[in-house]
Amino acid sequence: MKNVSEKRCLKKIKKKAVLIMGVYTALTLLAFTGCGKKDGIPSGSIGTMEAADFTEYVKADGTVECAKPYYVYSTLTLPVEKILVEEGDRVSAGDLLCVLDTESIEEQIEVKQAAMDLTERSASTSVEAARHQYNIYTEGLTNGTDANLVEAMANLQVARETYESAQKAYDDYKESLNLGMDPTLVAADQAVAQAATAVQQAKSMQSELDDEHGVSDIEKEKAEDAVDSASLSYVQAVQSRENLLRQSDIRLADYAKSAEDANLNYMTAQIAYNAAVRALENARALSADAIEQAQLKGDLSVDEIQMAQLQKKLLDAQILADFSGTVTAVNIEVGENSTGVLFVIEDTKDLVLTAKVPEKDINSISENMSVLVTPKADNSDTYGGSVKSVADSAYKNASGKTDTSGEDADYKVTVTVENPDEKIKIGMNGEAEFLVYSKESCVAVPNEAIFMDENGNKFILTASGDSGKVSLQKSAVTIVYAGKNMSVIEGSGVKNGTKYITEAASYMEYADSSVDVVD
Repeated sequence: MKNVSEKRCLKKIKKKAVLIMGVYTALTLLAFTGCGKKDGIPSGSIGTMEAADFTEYVKADGTVECAKPYYVYSTLTLPVEKILVEEGDRVSAGDLLCVLDTESIEEQIEVKQAAMDLTERSASTSVEAARHQYNIYTEGLTNGTDANLVEAMANLQVARETYESAQKAYDDYKESLNLGMDPTLVAADQAVAQAATAVQQAKSMQSELDDEHGVSDIEKEKAEDAVDSASLSYVQAVQSRENLLRQSDIRLADYAKSAEDANLNYMTAQIAYNAAVRALENARALSADAIEQAQLKGDLSVDEIQMAQLQKKLLDAQILADFSGTVTAVNIEVGENSTGVLFVIEDTKDLVLTAKVPEKDINSISENMSVLVTPKADNSDTYGGSVKSVADSAYKNASGKTDTSGEDADYKVTVTVENPDEKIKIGMNGEAEFLVYSKESCVAVPNEAIFMDENGNKFILTASGDSGKVSLQKSAVTIVYAGKNMSVIEGSGVKNGTKYITEAASYMEYADSSVDVVD
């Protein structure tokens, strides 16, 4: 891309040179052939090459400013109570600049503190009451001293003992029945056995009487009555035993029913006891929640943060200088609200010049380039400097768009000022001279002394001879630096003391010939 650009530029230069050559040729012919033409070369058109140091500057106007101004703001919007500095005062970091009226903040602190104290006392009372109740429930559970729990425990104990007694009675009676050890039944069994024996004995006696001869009928009837009586006793004994058996089943069922009822009462007592324990545990849990809720109500963390913020506002009401320097602006008065920039603090030894460089010169400027800075105030000195930054965009207008209202756009270039003293002050207008080129012991000639043909070759016309007549020769040159008005050249004909024509295009037709020098 660079080669293409250079070729395009070279073509433009060639076309321009040809055009200039044509114009100069026409003017030359007109001068020598027209009305009032004077043959020869004026002596004023002959210069002498002198080797010297060459420098070229680009100049631009600008304004002296502090390199890094510090703007002091307030985080609060309060009336100003006292201002302690004036413009021109020298301040150090930490110095007090002004004090704001904090009456409203102090009132807020008092109200907040009173509310916090009340909340703390109320919460303390609630926590203490809830903790006392919690301790009572805990002691009741741990030591079993709670009245409801004591009653439930007593009922449970009675119910357990009753159940155990009823169950034992049932088991014992059932066991006695299974083992045939019930006294009543044993007696009934014995009575049945005895009645059966009596029946057998009565029948035996009756049978013996029946077999004997000579037994009267009366005796036989008595024997028969004895059998009948024994049989009746046997039947009665059997019926009595059967009645006793039925009564024992009923009694065993009664024992079972009593044991079952006692067990139900025991289970009911257990449920009641467990319910009493749970009720006490729930009451203790509720009292624990009450402690937590009371503590939460007494939590002042948010209030403490708000109090800290109010305390910080008190500190922020002391407007301090964060930096050392000179107060260059005081934008507030006592009684006004603290809004916007209150103070401007600047270091008068850390200065820059913000220059407006026209677009035609901006590409000659680069960072770290040497600059001379001269304020426009009378009796000012010139200060060294260097380019700190070059804006990428031209100055913007009020709407934020690039300002193209003028013929040329201007670009902001910031220049550091070296070793400033009391003669250069913030706000002064000044001029910046940007050193765009410098070369020691070289030859520089006016741009008009260089002729370029249609092929882009560059020449100068050297002149040799006495003051009355000179011989002109074309001498090829190389332009080392093409300046605005002067260019540094090199070539075989470029020597210290060599005479040359200052307007080469006007006299190229006299090349390789002698020409008179006229006044």
